[in-house]
Amino acid sequence: MAEALIWGASGGIGATLAQRLKADGFRVYGAARSPERLPADLDLGLAFDAADPKSIDQAVLSIAQVSDGIDLVVYAAGDLNAMSVKDISLEAWDEVINSNLTGAMLTSAASLNLIKDGGLMIFIGAYTDHVILPKMGAYAAAKAGLEVLVKVLARENRKLRFTLLRPGAVDTPFWENAPFRLPKNAKPPEEVVDAIVSHYQQGHSGALDL
Repeated sequence: MAEALIWGASGGIGATLAQRLKADGFRVYGAARSPERLPADLDLGLAFDAADPKSIDQAVLSIAQVSDGIDLVVYAAGDLNAMSVKDISLEAWDEVINSNLTGAMLTSAASLNLIKDGGLMIFIGAYTDHVILPKMGAYAAAKAGLEVLVKVLARENRKLRFTLLRPGAVDTPFWENAPFRLPKNAKPPEEVVDAIVSHYQQGHSGALDL
C-alpha cells in the first residue's frame, strides 16, 4: 500500500489532498498546527509547529513506528500576515517565514528518514512575481526562498524526486488574510489535488505550474 505524509493537512489543499489519497487507497499520515482540524479518516493524525524542530522530530518518530516507508510527502502548510515592511513586527515576520519556509526546511530534512528511494516531495509554492505586492513582503520573501530550497534539496538527494508546485490563486480560507480579493479565476482545491495526484502517478519531478 502506498503511503503519504502531508504537513499542513488541515488546510484547504492539505485536507482535500488527504481525503483524495485515502479514497485512492493510500495510507495517509497528516500533521497540522491544530490537529483537531485534521480530517477524521487519517491513518495517523499529529500535531506539529513549523518553528519547533522537536515537534517535527516527534511526529516523524510516531510515523516511523507504523510506516513501511513513505512514497509521497507534501508540504502544504503556510500562513500570511498582510503588513507593510515598515509596520510588520519581527514576531509577525517570523510567523510567515516559519510557516512557509523554515517549516518546509525542517520537515523535509526530517522526512528524508522516512521516504523511500524514488519517492516524491512536493512543496506548495507561489508565482513569486505575482505576489511582490504591498503588504506581501514576508510572504513573497518566504516563497522565493522556498523555490531555492527545493532546487538545493533535489541536488543533495539524487535518489528522490522534488517538485515545487505553483498553483496560482486557490479558493481556500487562506485568502481571508490577504490584502486583496480572491481572484475570479481562482481554482478549487480539488483541481490542485488532481494535478498533484497525476504528477505523482506519472513519476514526474521538477516544477509543476498550474
